[in-house]
Amino acid sequence: MATAAARYPAGLNQIADGISGWLTPNGGWGESNAVLVSGNGSSLLVDTLWDLPRTATMLEAFRPQVESAPIAHLVNTHGDGDHWFGNQLVGADQIVATKAAAHGMKRHGPGDMKKLRRMIGLFRALGRAPIPHRSNWRVAADYIEGMVSPFDFSKIRPVLPNHTFTGKLQLDVGGRAVQLIEVGPAHTMGDLVAYLPDDHLLMAGDIVFLGSTPVVWEGSARNWIRACQRILELRVETVIPGHGPVTDLSGVDAVRKYWQFLRAAVKQHFDHGRSSYEAALRIAQSEEFQKQPFATWDCKERIAINVHVIYRKLLGRPRRMSTLERIKLLRATALMARDLNSRNVPVSGA
Repeated sequence: MATAAARYPAGLNQIADGISGWLTPNGGWGESNAVLVSGNGSSLLVDTLWDLPRTATMLEAFRPQVESAPIAHLVNTHGDGDHWFGNQLVGADQIVATKAAAHGMKRHGPGDMKKLRRMIGLFRALGRAPIPHRSNWRVAADYIEGMVSPFDFSKIRPVLPNHTFTGKLQLDVGGRAVQLIEVGPAHTMGDLVAYLPDDHLLMAGDIVFLGSTPVVWEGSARNWIRACQRILELRVETVIPGHGPVTDLSGVDAVRKYWQFLRAAVKQHFDHGRSSYEAALRIAQSEEFQKQPFATWDCKERIAINVHVIYRKLLGRPRRMSTLERIKLLRATALMARDLNSRNVPVSGA
C-alpha cells in the first residue's frame, strides 16, 4: 500500500492443505496479515484487517474455501485495530481473544481514528503558527497522514470478543486441533499465538514482524523475548507473522535478537541519563546497530517508541497509555524518521 514495491506476494497465499493466508506487503503500519484455517465443515479465521473495504476484499477471496466450511470461530490475536476492526463483516458465532486483549479493545477502538484525524489537523495548524520548531509539527502531520491515508475508517462498528480466556484455550475446527496460547504482555497487553500441532504451524500475530521493525505499545520487551523463546520451543516448521512474509523459526529468532540487542543498548543510555529520544537516535545510528540484520528493516523509526516504553519500565511507570500518549509517541516517531535521514538535524527540539 505504500510507494515501495512489494517484496512478497500480496493477497491470497496457499500455505498448507486447508490453510490460507492473506498477506499485506510490506508489513508496515496497518499492513497486517490474516489466516483462514478450515476443517471438516467449519473454519477459523485468525484476525481481520484495519478497515472494512480491505476486510471485505479478503473475505471474498476466502469465499470458495468457506462455502463448505463456514467461519465458526474468529480469533483476534491482540487489541490493535489492524487485527480486529473488520470483525463486523465475518459473522462468526464465537469471537475469541485473551481477556487482556478484549479489555484493550474497549479502551482503544475505532473512535481513536477520529481523534487521530483531528490531531493531524491540529499538528498542521501548529505547523503554520509562529512558534519555535514549527516544522516539527508539519513533519508529524505528514508522517501520520501517510500512515493512515490508505485506509477507510468509516462505518466501523466495534464488534468485540464474546469469549475470552487466560493461559491456554483448545479449539476444535472441524476435527483440526488449534491451541491458543496467551503470550502477552509483549507487543500489547493481551497477545496470543495460534498453534496447529498436527500441521507444525503457528500464527504468531504481532509477536513476529518480519522485514518491518516491531513496535511495543503497552507490552514488555522482556516478555516479548520470552514469547519468542516459547515459540522456538514448539519447533514448528511454518510461522505466519502478523506483519511480513511467511517464515520459519529463523524469523522468530530474528525478532528475539532485535529485542535482546535493544534492551542491552537502552540500559547503557539510561544509566548515562540521556533522554529516551536521544538514546533511540544514538542506538539507531551506532555502528553496532548498523551491523545487525534488523538495521535494514522498514520503519526503523519505531525505535523511538520502543526505547520510550523500555524507559517507562526502567522508571517504574505503568504500561498503560492513553490515546494522547500514543499520539505523542507517533509524533516522536515521525521526527525520528526525519532525523535518521538527516545527519545534521540536532537531537534537541524533539
